[in-house]
Amino acid sequence: MKRVSLSQARRFILRRQGLLGEYRYHGTEGVVAFTRDAGCVQYDPVDVCGRSPELTYLSRVGDYRPAMLEEALYKTRDLVDCYDKNLCILPVEDWPCFGRTRTWFSEAEHRSRADVDRAAPQIRAFLRSHGPAFSDDLPDLGKVDWFWSSTSLSRAVLETLYFRGELCVHHRDGARRAFDFTENCLPEAIRTALDPHPDEDDHRVFLLERRIGAAGLLWNKRSDAHLGIPDFTTEHRNAAYARLESQGRVLPIEIEGLKPVFYIRAQDEELLDQCAAAAFEPRTELIAPLDSFLWDRKQIEALFGFAYRWEIYTPAAKRQYGYYTLPVLQGEALVGRVECLRDRAGDALRVNNYWKEPGTKLDRRAFRRAVKRLAELNGMKRIEMNLQK
Repeated sequence: MKRVSLSQARRFILRRQGLLGEYRYHGTEGVVAFTRDAGCVQYDPVDVCGRSPELTYLSRVGDYRPAMLEEALYKTRDLVDCYDKNLCILPVEDWPCFGRTRTWFSEAEHRSRADVDRAAPQIRAFLRSHGPAFSDDLPDLGKVDWFWSSTSLSRAVLETLYFRGELCVHHRDGARRAFDFTENCLPEAIRTALDPHPDEDDHRVFLLERRIGAAGLLWNKRSDAHLGIPDFTTEHRNAAYARLESQGRVLPIEIEGLKPVFYIRAQDEELLDQCAAAAFEPRTELIAPLDSFLWDRKQIEALFGFAYRWEIYTPAAKRQYGYYTLPVLQGEALVGRVECLRDRAGDALRVNNYWKEPGTKLDRRAFRRAVKRLAELNGMKRIEMNLQK
């Protein structure tokens, strides 16, 4: 078993993630390339200072602009909105790999299913007649109970048909999604391709290998990085890791000072070796809360000594930091977290608070460059900075 130092492991994760050294990804092609390297980029509609996928791409793609993601998703369609770990952005060629997920949504009982199935023919007819549509373009069919709260029946039908694969996201307007028939969005060869992992065990192994690649390395423990892998019990998890190792698709490694065994993809061994003593150009990046780098927060705490909790769902009185804080990566260390807010009325990005990690010193010049990129992402002309904490 290969044994590596803690600094080598950190360097490897960051380099594998595209967060250390020169920017390896550029332009729309870079957006697509990073997504393929990661397997998927998690999506979330919350938009405080940019949505999570936009922040994820901003920290990897040197010249990133939102139009690049829009082009890759809705013009060239090299990427597709899909369900993987949760709602995610995937390379379009991976669409066939999630046929069983779409089948599950088709067969599973869910809230208001009878109402949805009854209204579905009317919504299909509307789309065939009018083309791509937002939920508020559709006829008012009343309200139904839905996953988070009540919503319009028309929206529930759209989302159900989307999860079943009958519809695709045609384009977005902010967080609003316009849906169209998948046959109008994806090539026939993609839509009709058979699932290359039809066996349930094969499918779990496929997903686990992707997650290890996305995170850089993983330990065989219960982990948020495993979310979305069907029926991933301890027994199935152990079997999946063992199978990947026996087939030589992953390699176990020991990290100096830590007890658990970690796993990397076999194809990443050369990069791991390069990170033993290599000096990569440091960068300062603001990390999205749902970034694949942070998928296993306990692992990040073990490796980087940085405890991160996304406090968006924590009552205000119980928050230790803020509603939407971004970890600050400086070189090979997580040195703090920052709270940023887009102020449209004032045409400014407000940096409300910064909390430093003990024993760290912020490179303010590099930090300001990172904040400037974030302001540009949000279309803000001014930056209001408060770094008192």
